[in-house]
Amino acid sequence: MVKFDDLDISILSFVADHPGCTVTDCAKSLFNPKSTEELQKKDSMLRHRFKSLSSEKYLLEAKNNNHSTFRIDNNLIHFGPELRFMNVGGEKFIHKDLVKDYCILIYTEDGVIIKSLDKLERKYLS
Repeated sequence: MVKFDDLDISILSFVADHPGCTVTDCAKSLFNPKSTEELQKKDSMLRHRFKSLSSEKYLLEAKNNNHSTFRIDNNLIHFGPELRFMNVGGEKFIHKDLVKDYCILIYTEDGVIIKSLDKLERKYLS
């Protein structure tokens, strides 16, 4: 089962913004590698994450000319501002710290994960 740390959330967010992307596309964007060797290391590390997210069906993989491309499963992952108005498990979700944040909502076998993408972006920028 996927643990959904910040890197997994960043991958899902990137793929949602760039459907049909490759692992290498994601590695270039998330890590901005300075050399081919650094890109290869990051790409290799991300392949394990993509495989895990694909096996759990959060990412949908398609083979295209010997390359794998990915998109998210829109039934399991939702994005939006102020998800407090979303009905989650029969209750309206309200969280004072996420009131105005752009968030990701992920349905899992164990429940729902809601994470602020605004806070995640600030973390990576600092």
